[in-house]
Amino acid sequence: MNPKTALFISASVTLVILLVIAVFNYRVDPMCYYNCEKLDLTKRTRNHFYQIGQKVLAHPDAEIAILGSSRGQTTPLKWIEKREKLKVINLSMGASELSAKIAFLNIALEKLKLKKVIWYADYFELITDVADAKIKNTPALRAYLEEGFGESNLSAKFSQYLGLIDHNTLEASFYALNNSDQYELDRGSGWHLDDELCDSDEYIGEKTPHELQKETGITYDTYSRNVLKKQQSPQAWSAFVKKLNALSEMGIEVLVLIPPYYPQFTIRLTKDFPEVIERHGQWIEKLKALKISNVKVLDFFSGIPNDDKSVRYWNDGVHFTCKGAIEMLKSGI
Repeated sequence: MNPKTALFISASVTLVILLVIAVFNYRVDPMCYYNCEKLDLTKRTRNHFYQIGQKVLAHPDAEIAILGSSRGQTTPLKWIEKREKLKVINLSMGASELSAKIAFLNIALEKLKLKKVIWYADYFELITDVADAKIKNTPALRAYLEEGFGESNLSAKFSQYLGLIDHNTLEASFYALNNSDQYELDRGSGWHLDDELCDSDEYIGEKTPHELQKETGITYDTYSRNVLKKQQSPQAWSAFVKKLNALSEMGIEVLVLIPPYYPQFTIRLTKDFPEVIERHGQWIEKLKALKISNVKVLDFFSGIPNDDKSVRYWNDGVHFTCKGAIEMLKSGI
């Protein structure tokens, strides 16, 4: 066979295979990037951000919404419900920063009759460089982004469609087809926590002291040398304040809670990157200086009340336990 002919046939077969894979992934759409224009309770997806929107639809009786990154996921929801006598939904999701939190909040404002919002404020939520692309890539969620946060450049759009032939997308498509049963749409992270145990002296945590020290080191390396070194966005700060004012005008109470890092984490960060700690201090002062009706700011950056620096209060360098969450929330609810 002529070498050119063989090359042509090989290239043609490759293109056909890629086209078949792309069409298959587009039709299955496991991440809800292409065929999910609206939130749908019956849609099964591997997109955890889309699942947050589904949780809102599944619990129209919720009147308190919790907004946070992974640091808000250890909040014991039943403990809050007992104190507030209102139904709670936790919209916290790992990797959520400001644009994601506001998108989730906008969904809740549209679908629920909110009376209160508990906002776990992260320094890095205002760093737009760490924003997860899933929000922008998901049409049903992109519609809830604030102006200026939903635009995707040509490179991002190209990468999105290139994902149709990515092996990770293909694996997700097969997984979606083989696991078609609907997942549990509970009230979010922390719903299944034993709130009475978390609030008791018998709570011993979920880690060993060795695991805590090891994972503190891992999180320190990740956060100190990557996430926290980036600058906050003035645009993001303005959007944050604008949303707080909007909630205030709606008569919705907002509790902005500033959590700390594990003490050992903070000591190392102060020693290695004093400029990062200085920027944290400036951000906290700006938060505390806000004078907005219905908005209360609780600053725990210097430490959790009664913290004994053990696994009872900490899982790693930045994530506190359910007991740690309760100790902070007691001051505000």
